[in-house]
Amino acid sequence: MSVGRNELCPCGSGKKYKKCCGVVTPITELRSRHEQKLQKEYAHWVERLNHFVSSLLSSEAVDELRTRFAREVGLAEGTIMNPEWTAHFFNWLVLDLKTNGDTPLESYLKQHGRRMEPDLRRAFSRLHLDIYEITEVERDVLTVRHPLRGEQRYVIRTNTLQVQPGQLLVGRLLSLGLRDQLFTGSIIMQPHVKPALLEWMDAHPEMAEAADDPAKRTYTTELYRFITQFGQAEVPRRADSLLRRVYQVPDMARLTRSIESNRMLELKKRDGAKEIWVYAPRKEEHLFPALKDALLELYEVQAELLVQDNTVWLEGYAAQLEELAALLQLPQASAEEAISVLTSTGAKLTKGTLFITSQPTLPPKVLQWAVQTYFTEKWLVSANDELQGLAPLLVAASDNAELLQKLGNLLDQLEQDSKLGQGVARFIRVEVLKSRLAVAKTDLYVTNLLARPLIEGLPESVYTVQPELLAEINRFVQEMTEGKSEATVKKYDEVMNNFRSFVRSAFGPGFTWEQLRPEDLAYFLVHDIFSRVDAATKTLAANLLSVLTAFFKWLDKQHGTSLASVMQPLLAELKDTLPEAYRGRNLLEKEAHQRLFSAASPLQTVAEQTWVLDEQTNGGWYAKNRQGDRILVTLPTDGTLPLAPDWLISGLFGQSADGTWSLLSTPELYPPVVGQLMGLPQRVTV
Repeated sequence: MSVGRNELCPCGSGKKYKKCCGVVTPITELRSRHEQKLQKEYAHWVERLNHFVSSLLSSEAVDELRTRFAREVGLAEGTIMNPEWTAHFFNWLVLDLKTNGDTPLESYLKQHGRRMEPDLRRAFSRLHLDIYEITEVERDVLTVRHPLRGEQRYVIRTNTLQVQPGQLLVGRLLSLGLRDQLFTGSIIMQPHVKPALLEWMDAHPEMAEAADDPAKRTYTTELYRFITQFGQAEVPRRADSLLRRVYQVPDMARLTRSIESNRMLELKKRDGAKEIWVYAPRKEEHLFPALKDALLELYEVQAELLVQDNTVWLEGYAAQLEELAALLQLPQASAEEAISVLTSTGAKLTKGTLFITSQPTLPPKVLQWAVQTYFTEKWLVSANDELQGLAPLLVAASDNAELLQKLGNLLDQLEQDSKLGQGVARFIRVEVLKSRLAVAKTDLYVTNLLARPLIEGLPESVYTVQPELLAEINRFVQEMTEGKSEATVKKYDEVMNNFRSFVRSAFGPGFTWEQLRPEDLAYFLVHDIFSRVDAATKTLAANLLSVLTAFFKWLDKQHGTSLASVMQPLLAELKDTLPEAYRGRNLLEKEAHQRLFSAASPLQTVAEQTWVLDEQTNGGWYAKNRQGDRILVTLPTDGTLPLAPDWLISGLFGQSADGTWSLLSTPELYPPVVGQLMGLPQRVTV
């Protein structure tokens, strides 16, 4: 195969071949690169298409169309909800069914198609249900031929279908250049069905025009109906189907030692003499300091190992079962069978299946909250295709209007998905994202004090303040501690090192000291400081207030600013209350952790909240959320805590069956002045 020197380059650059890759790159290599590029973008655009359809059609409309599809295909009631028919229904709905003059795919391409690779856009637009005969089966590719037109195509075997020459493939092929990708949703039929299918195809000449004209794709449900009534359809069987292999092990003592000492195996369940282990070469961990350093462990399940007496069962896919058998030096398997679900869960093992544990063991509702929090934090810092490959936190900290608009749209979509219980929104705490990203101030959340999110752990970059500004902190410490005692040097070093780290994370390169707000300082003193020190004591609070007061006065002398007068009201309000807030935090911490790990009854609800204390009672305190709803919180009332009306308490709370709430995590206590900075009205005393 060749391409003319004056033709467009197959790499998709838009240049002529002779001025692009044609100078040094063989055409076959070019087309391979182009295929890989399209294949990579394919999954991204399919996901975006799914979101588009979910916003285009209401759940009620989808339910009605699902009923219509089942009726036209001739499926029994409830069959349409089976996984093997889900993809077929979605394809019909999105690719073939015209609503308001266009299919959902056509509407999608009109709005977003100009951003797609032209070849991929063309391939999507030509997706239609057709029939192909398999003529050759190789390891990486299927050769298929259209039974009427004789057209030959090459299909990538990404899922390693177990098929044979002569069988018929009913599906949709998406062109990637030289080869095609089998679009999700296909059916394999046996060779003896070919005469009947050819007769059906002769009776439906519109199939020949369906690639170029979506209006001709009205035959889809008729073809499915023919297949179901003919009764010869088979779900494509995959070579990587779920398997169970049985091993008879003579030396169980050796195997037990091997299992227990291997870091890639984790005990899932022990029931008498039967044990179930998870095979997970990859594990992620997340520490929750506020839950007494509880460790969340997430194991990506590759296979499961069942042990009882002298018999071992391995369940998973062939490649992983062979890895595990070799790892444990198991003998030859005595039996093998295909299975549809794992024994331990009754569910299929799919990519990304996780086994989740914690050390120590958290109550179920708290563990659920911890998992959602983990995925929320991971989403915030992970590269996002919708944001040009940037993490949401980085976009929120930038001043790029276009990216910020995209971020807002992405958050709106996540909120919609959360209401529908679909997509990634099922696994993250969508309600906290806007506050964490500083794009909205809709609730009592401490990050609402900041104008932009903190960017931690970056080297000098476009997201951090200028080094010259940070150098002023060093100069201040040197001037204030020259000739002073070791205790004074330590005091200034501790305060200003922590403040330097905060400033560097909280502001961008255009930041000047004049831009520092009381809200920023309050965030540092009541929340950020806890992530930077080992212990928050009354002495630390006093040191923070005195050293920072001196620093603002020093800055005023250096630059003629008025920071000291701007910060003085806040510092004065915190002079007595900040040390008490630190003391109260330490007092509540022990009681909260006792409730966390020794709850008398199961928790009904767990939520991370910030509440305003309103009125003390014999059993605790009544508190209010921002909407003014009153909540009864179990807190000590013996006078040991520095609590009073208008103070704020923030942490993880659990609700018991009687409706009362109890603290479960290390709390944060905010004096009333912090609530005022958050926008809470100040109580007037007469």
